[in-house]
Amino acid sequence: MKNQIKVITFGCRLNIFESEIIKKRLSKANIFNVIVLHTCAITAEAERQAKQQFRKILKENPSTPIIITGCSAQNSADYYKNQNNVLAVLGNKEKLVQKYYDEISENPDKAPFVFVGDVLKNPPEQIEIKTKDELFTFDGKTKAFVQIQQGCNNRCSYCIVPFTRGKNQSFSETSILNQCKNFIKKGYKEIILTGVDISAYGSETKNQSLFNIVKKILDNFPTLQRLRLSSLDPAKSYDQIFGLMKLDSRLMPHFHLSIQAGDDKVLSDMRRRHNRNDIITLCKKIRKANKNTAIGADIIVGFPDESEKEFKNTYNLVKKCKITHLHVFPYSVREGTKAASMKNQIPESIKKERSLKLRELGKKLKYKFIKKQKGKIQNILVENNNNGYTENYIFVKILGKPISSNTIVKAKIIKVDKDLNVIAKLV
Repeated sequence: MKNQIKVITFGCRLNIFESEIIKKRLSKANIFNVIVLHTCAITAEAERQAKQQFRKILKENPSTPIIITGCSAQNSADYYKNQNNVLAVLGNKEKLVQKYYDEISENPDKAPFVFVGDVLKNPPEQIEIKTKDELFTFDGKTKAFVQIQQGCNNRCSYCIVPFTRGKNQSFSETSILNQCKNFIKKGYKEIILTGVDISAYGSETKNQSLFNIVKKILDNFPTLQRLRLSSLDPAKSYDQIFGLMKLDSRLMPHFHLSIQAGDDKVLSDMRRRHNRNDIITLCKKIRKANKNTAIGADIIVGFPDESEKEFKNTYNLVKKCKITHLHVFPYSVREGTKAASMKNQIPESIKKERSLKLRELGKKLKYKFIKKQKGKIQNILVENNNNGYTENYIFVKILGKPISSNTIVKAKIIKVDKDLNVIAKLV
């Protein structure tokens, strides 16, 4: 490895976005031939995997300097700083700031560097994309991620994110539009708006909102072919966005909802800000705007004191709302959160059983949804090897001649099997 920067990214789309900025920071500081582990810590399992990956890197690269950053670095700096080969531990406030990389470069003998501040007292600074020096691409990806906010003001009982990311901060309109302009110029056909809680975008001011920035992007960039939103909070209203989707087909018919549960008691114990009926109403509105819209959701099973009846309520809600793109997480104790000290923790065997039931339901619902698309002509963004995604986020294999990556083609879905293999043919 010569003059290379290897970044291993765990976790959310926001981390993917930030990893590209980290590469820019390292390059500008002339820090090369290092491995950066960009971690996640949203669950105890996620942090366990991050530490496991660190040990693997250490074993396979015994002489390569390692930089640890992200939420696990923010949460467990003391663990990493005492390990071999660690060049630096950078918290979420520090990881995107150039001066810390410059200091590492100028004083390598002082390693390990530990730059981890209190994100609750001093939230991460906004990284404004203003100059050509800030611009980047996503290596090997056909979709570009645009960060519109960071942090979270909510205090869900199971979640450590506010303590690792800080409070909500919305990026400026100028920064967001500059990001979009850059990626469109680079040839990206699809932009995904991302953040910790994009539903909270603009909540610090009366003059901005998620709807406003979505409309501004669509109005300012007529050549942009696809705009997709990441996870939405069911406690908020999206009527204007659904209305916009009817008027502008470039806003993708695919929404991922941060549901977490479908039972009111469990939602209350989680300190969520929505209830079961809010989810049902939201899903109805989505389908009314476009009946072919795909709905995904995050679900936590086995939350402390979750009874079989309460789990069944979640199961039935998924079925009722026909949620097809499920991310199912068995609850894991996250030290530092309210839920960690709750009574009646659910045995792992029951969590595993409930997770399996919900995943099997999700697969059945997804099969029914995709089967209804059979015979329809879809616009597919090709990624590689003639594989790509429809507008409503169905993964498709296209038959025939090789198609260049980052191309949008029209193809008819001709075959769907119960293992969710979807075949399409160019038209």
